[in-house]
Amino acid sequence: MTMAVATFCIAALTLAAAFHFYWGLGGRIGSGVSLPHHEDGTAVVVKNSAAGAIIVGLALVAAVLLVLALVDAFPVPVLSSWLRIGVGLWAIIFIARALSWSRYVGMFKRVRHTRFARYDTWLYSPLCLLLGMGLFYLVGASG
Repeated sequence: MTMAVATFCIAALTLAAAFHFYWGLGGRIGSGVSLPHHEDGTAVVVKNSAAGAIIVGLALVAAVLLVLALVDAFPVPVLSSWLRIGVGLWAIIFIARALSWSRYVGMFKRVRHTRFARYDTWLYSPLCLLLGMGLFYLVGASG
C-alpha cells in the first residue's frame, strides 16, 4: 500500500511540475485554467510570470525528491526524521491549499463561476487534498 500511495504522489507531483516548467518556458496549453480570474472572468488575480511558474516547478521537484528519499528510492544522507518533517510540511501545504477559505481557490472559495473555479472545484482542490492525505500517510508509514 505504501508504494502505491508513494507512486500516486510522485506521479501527480511530477505531472504538476512538468506543467509548470512547460508554462514557464512559454507553453500555452492549459494556461487559461491555470490561474484564478476575477468574477467577470477577464483578469487574472495573480500575475502570471515565467519565473514564477519555473519556481513552482522546482518546488514540486523538491517535493518529489523528498518523497523518493522518504520511501528509500533515492538515498540521501539525511535523517529520516528530517525527511518526515519535510514531507509533513508539504502535506500541510497541499491540505491548506485544498481547504483554503480564499476568495478564489480551495474547496470553500467564494468565486465559483469562472473557468478556473470549475477546474479548481473538480480537479485542483481534490488533487491537493489527495496529495496532502497521501503524503501524511507516507509520513506515518515511514515512522
